[in-house]
Amino acid sequence: MAYELAWRPEADAAMDALEADPRLTAAVEAIDRTLGRLEDDPFDPRLGTVPFQTPEFGGVCATSARLDDWYVIWQRGSTATELVIILVHQPDINH
Repeated sequence: MAYELAWRPEADAAMDALEADPRLTAAVEAIDRTLGRLEDDPFDPRLGTVPFQTPEFGGVCATSARLDDWYVIWQRGSTATELVIILVHQPDINH
């Protein structure tokens, strides 16, 4: 089953900023690969997706882009085949 991606404005803005920075080309490519894999099967265990709860969004999932700690944060959409991309983010865990 193929899934359709919908984007929250914050996620869309984050991708626009990444794509505008030529130093982050490798990150954009890794994120794009991850998004493609999510479209194919977001529940494939090989993705290493981690579910968690947030106060604002409830149940969400974090899937690693497998490059420099970039993650795609997403949740199920309003239909069985929709995923909502909440944010594309590289957490700063050094502080």
